[in-house]
Formats: sequence, structure tokens, C-alpha cells
Amino acid sequence: MTEKKFYGWKVVVVTAALYALLGNFGLAAAQITIPVMALDPAVGMDRTMIGIGFSVFILMQGLPGPLIGKFVEKYGAKNAFIVSSVLIVLTGILMGLFAGTSTAAYIVLFGVLLSFSSTLGGQVATQTTIGNWFVVKRGLAMAVTMGLGGVVAFSFPLIANAAIGTQGNWPMGFYLISVMGVISLVIAFLFMRNKPADVNQSPDGLPVSERQDAAVAQVASSEGASEPKKGGVFKNPSSMTQAEAFRSAAFWLILLASLSIFVALNMAVSSAVLHFNGLGIDPTIVAGAVAVQGIAAVAVNLIIAPLADRIEPARILGACALLTAAGALCAVLAQPGDVAMLYVYYILLGLGFGGNTSVMPTAFANYFGIMNFPKIIGTVLLLLSVLSGLVPTIAGVVFDVTGAYTPMFAAVAVICFVGMVAGFLVRFPKRG
Repeated sequence: MTEKKFYGWKVVVVTAALYALLGNFGLAAAQITIPVMALDPAVGMDRTMIGIGFSVFILMQGLPGPLIGKFVEKYGAKNAFIVSSVLIVLTGILMGLFAGTSTAAYIVLFGVLLSFSSTLGGQVATQTTIGNWFVVKRGLAMAVTMGLGGVVAFSFPLIANAAIGTQGNWPMGFYLISVMGVISLVIAFLFMRNKPADVNQSPDGLPVSERQDAAVAQVASSEGASEPKKGGVFKNPSSMTQAEAFRSAAFWLILLASLSIFVALNMAVSSAVLHFNGLGIDPTIVAGAVAVQGIAAVAVNLIIAPLADRIEPARILGACALLTAAGALCAVLAQPGDVAMLYVYYILLGLGFGGNTSVMPTAFANYFGIMNFPKIIGTVLLLLSVLSGLVPTIAGVVFDVTGAYTPMFAAVAVICFVGMVAGFLVRFPKRG
């Protein structure tokens, strides 16, 4: 009897779409919409208050992380995607109606509700799904997932900007979030599958007769031992507990490398649009540059896809931190009307954060195993959000005091350089 075609690659496409629509669209739309709303004379909001909203958003990306990890572990990623879709539909409508009525409404609706809703259908559910379906080709599958998600997501800033229009109709930017939630709900309900066993298959499409634990399958199919074979990467055939991971220097070095890139991203989503608008660059041109960031993320994923199973993801992470450091320096050096530097900034940011999105989860899954991955990555996201969450507020305060975001971009460049060093300091078990 002919065995069914492996469903895992369809899951990659479905997961990529859900990650883009649920995990990314809300923030992409807000990145374009909130500056327009804040500068609306009927709303009026200073840069510190804008920053506080983004800080709360970022904190809520991580604070529920352990809870979301437990939810995904108990109920499955499909249910997480479905609940996330429903919440996002409701939140987008409420934001369009009430986000501009008061600072409190803005912080609660954007900072708390939208953030939690998008996180529930974001990284934990996405990374757990890919980790369940792939072991031998986990790096490739994760890179393809994020790359496809980027293909979808690069148009989001342009769509939001077009919806707002030249008249500054900012509620339309928020209502679009609800539209994407409806689309996601249909996709998740019809096509998502939590794990290979749901369709009587095994990770990586191994024959049913050879089905076994994912970590053991990795050993049997690739190396036959915990040490990486020559030219390959380390993939732990056993799984560390969360406590064991915390005692590892590698955990904190990988975290630091990724954290530096999150700092750069948080600076970008909260302040870069306002920074470049302040340099006299037309908002439509800025929206186009934000879209190019998505294209850059797709491009780097196409490069990483064949490399993530050959070059240690932690090393790639260090290179990504270096790219974001260079991007921050471009923002520092940009002059009024400097469109070229605008695009270079967003391209480098896209390359750095796009690479981080793919290799960060793979780095943790490879080093610490897949069995406790939901709990570990949930805690990682919590730490990333808490440690980088104040960046938008600090940037807003810096602007209100100095009249410029430039000093903050300079500080981000230094932090990213430190992250680059951390990525290259990670050590792996010696080869046999």
C-alpha cells in the first residue's frame, strides 16, 4: 500500500500563514497606525506615552509566556491558534472604536489585549508545531516557515498605510487586524494539525513502522550519537529540564545574543517610523521601507534554510546581532531626507531579526532538546520581553528630553555588538 504523502510540509505552509496573520500583522499595522493616531489633534499623545504603550505590548509578549507554553502543551497548537484568532477579531474592533479615546484605553487595548492575543498564536505555538513535525530537518523547516511568513508579512505595512489613506483614517488600520483574525480562524480550523500522530505519521515523514521518539529518530537518522558529525550541528538526543538549561552558560549566551536583536526590533517598531518622519521623509516612503524589512527577512531565511543544519544556529545568531548593530548605526548617521539610509536601516534590521526568528528557537531546541521545549521557550520569551520591554519607554523619554531618538539608536548599536560577541562564545560538546 502506498504511504500517504507527508503532511508536515503542508503544516509548514499553514503555520507560516498563521504566524504571519496572528503573530505579526497586529504589530505591523500598529507600527504604521499608532503614529498617525498619536499625532491626530483629536487624540494628542506625547512620545513617552507612545513608548509606554509599546513597552506594555512587549512585556505582554513575554509575561504570559510560561502560561501559554503550558496551554500549548496541554491543549495543542491548533487550539492556541483558534483562540488567538477569536481574540484578535474582537480586539481589532475594540481598538478601532476606542484606542484613541484615552491613554488608558490605548494601553489596555493595544498594550495588553492585542499583545496577549497575538502571542497566543505566535512563537510558542509556531515553534512547538514545527518542533513536533520535524527533527532531522528542523532547522530547514523552521527557516522555511519563517521565510514563507515573511513573504506574506512584507506587504502588511503597505496594506495598513493604504487603509489609513492620505486623510489619516487611523481606525481602519485597526479594523484590518480583525479581518486578518477571521482569515486565520478559517485556516486554523480547517488545516492545522498538532503533530504527526494526528494523521498517523512520524516526524520528518519517517515510515510508520520506524516511528519513535523525536530525539531518538534524530540520532538514528543522522549521527547515531549526541555529538555532531563533522560539518554538522549539535542536536541533543536527550532533553534537559528547564532547571538544567538555566544552569548552562550556553542558555544565557544564546539568550543575550537574541536579546540584543529584540532590543533593536523594539526600538524600530516603537520609534523608527517617528524618527524618519521627523527627518522629513514622507510616511508612504517610510511604510515602503518597513515593507522592505519583510523582504529582507525572507531573503535571509532563504540563505539560512540550507545552513541552519550545517552551521551552529548560535553562530548565525551572532552574525544577525552584528547586522542589527550596523542598522542602528545607520539610523544614527541618517540626515534629513536621507531615503537611502532609511532603506539600509530597515534592510539590515530585516536581515538581523529575520535570521533571529528562524535560528533562535532552533538554537534552543538543538541544545536543550524538544521534550521540554514549550516550557523553555515560553520562559525565554518572558525574559526577552521583560529585559527589552522598557526600550520604547526609554526612547520616548529620551526624545521628550533631547528632541531626538539618535542617542537611543547609538545605545542600541552597542548592545547589539555585545550580543554578537555572546553568540560566538557559545560552546558545544566536543566531537568524538
